[in-house]
Amino acid sequence: MKRRIVVGLVAAVLAASGLRAQTVPEGSQAAAVEPGYRRTPVFRIDPFNNLRIPHWGFVFSVGGTAANNAVNLKDFGALIFLSDEDSLRWVDGLDALGLVPQGSGLDGNGEGQAGVYVGGPIGRRLHLGLSLMGRSYGALSLDDDAVVLLRDGNASREEFTLGDSNGEGLASGEAGIHGLYRLGPLGSVDGVHIILGAGARYIRPVLYGSAHSVISNGGFVRVNGDSISASIEIETYQTPGLLDGDVKLNQGGGIIGDFLARAEWPTSGFALEAMLANVGAVSVAGVERRSASVSLETTDLNEVGDVLDTLELALQDTTNITITLPRIARFAASAWANRILQLDLIATFPFGSEFDLPATVDVWSSWRFIPTVPIRAGLVFGGHQGVGFSAGLGVETRNFFFGVAGRSLGGLFSNATGASARLDLGVFF
Repeated sequence: MKRRIVVGLVAAVLAASGLRAQTVPEGSQAAAVEPGYRRTPVFRIDPFNNLRIPHWGFVFSVGGTAANNAVNLKDFGALIFLSDEDSLRWVDGLDALGLVPQGSGLDGNGEGQAGVYVGGPIGRRLHLGLSLMGRSYGALSLDDDAVVLLRDGNASREEFTLGDSNGEGLASGEAGIHGLYRLGPLGSVDGVHIILGAGARYIRPVLYGSAHSVISNGGFVRVNGDSISASIEIETYQTPGLLDGDVKLNQGGGIIGDFLARAEWPTSGFALEAMLANVGAVSVAGVERRSASVSLETTDLNEVGDVLDTLELALQDTTNITITLPRIARFAASAWANRILQLDLIATFPFGSEFDLPATVDVWSSWRFIPTVPIRAGLVFGGHQGVGFSAGLGVETRNFFFGVAGRSLGGLFSNATGASARLDLGVFF
């Protein structure tokens, strides 16, 4: 009796070991594509982008996004041309403000990144990666009350303000370590795979700048038929050398966290994912606080010119500040009915930051007529652009990885009011 029990236990252990080793049944459509390549790359921050690739190696990445709600690429190209020819006039800038939609003001934002990832699997369940990156964020908002005077003149109104106008930008370097741990399949050979990820990045600021109105509601500028009066005060925070190019390594810094949870049903061709990135704050040391103010009431336009000619940002003091990076909450769903077609729905929501970056929803389709050469096309919704268009191409093999993708935001090509681009190049051993 005891012998039969022992034999039964040994047989059960061997059977369970066999189930764990066979993570994807032979002949499954999921086996036609390397599991790490099922996770579609995104344009915005993704600390876990390369961790799923199941081989040791390194990946170089560069990418960025810039968008606004008014000036398209054709208009922007014309302004650059005039600037290069030394023919750009103030009136050209005023004409560009005429493109700003009435009632919405001017909004713009941007993100950029470049760096290298090194990592791979440790055992069958754990993946570990190290990264060195340069990253930047920027956001600008000009209240419609600040634009309307230059855009529409004072025919319909006499008082204008800066309103909620503000701008902020940060460039930083970072070093990170991230890991993924894989559980499953759970229940059966066709069961769910659970992937849990966590990591941290040390952020070192390089350049920082911000500007906003000090006076409540943005102060005022009154222009009527025979007089001009104004009360405006602007305050800026900036790292030393921001304007004159004498940049020095900042002594601030901070550690931020990233988290990921993903559930996959490989044989069913379905996956759900949630990610939270940029959790934490970063200190910036030795920030210069500067201010400039205008207070006048005159009937002489020459006096207005004299005030503007002498206007400067005077240094008030130096301080340390703490900024919150754009926290990113991302939710994704992926489905593949066969080895050829994969569909992805990816929603990205920045929140809890001084940087006003827009939420976006990406819809991707990946076509693998050749399993290692995905062709991607999709749409993007949200932000200032409304609807945008995406396209990409990749080469995904055992030892080599190449991916390039782009987005046209708010229109196609020269009519776009924004654009995104991403390039990845990896070699594995």
